[in-house]
Amino acid sequence: MLVLLTPNKIMSDFENPLESKASINDAGEMEVTIAKKYNDSEAKVYKSYMSMCSSEDKMFTDTASMDDKKTYAACSVAYDKMRAMMMDDSKGELTEKQKKLPPALQKKIIEKMKKEGTYKEEE
Repeated sequence: MLVLLTPNKIMSDFENPLESKASINDAGEMEVTIAKKYNDSEAKVYKSYMSMCSSEDKMFTDTASMDDKKTYAACSVAYDKMRAMMMDDSKGELTEKQKKLPPALQKKIIEKMKKEGTYKEEE
């Protein structure tokens, strides 16, 4: 995945990254597909995470001495490491690890669960 940041890029304006895949079909032709990496509901969690990660130097990874491009890369790697934990909706509620995340990120995870119909409303 290659994402270029322009010098005027606002670090809180994160887009769903694109992912490309190349394959050779049965006729021997190369096929290349380019698509958004995350579905719409996960994209909101990703954007919230990236915004917090880039604005708080030590929230998820230490980005204090990094420029915007390195911060984006470090936060992306940290997101990929935490992705499975953040996307876990098997219980229909926040897991204990998700409850330790910042409230704004918890809210986006709950919104994702509600959108996908996996969130259990408290009785």
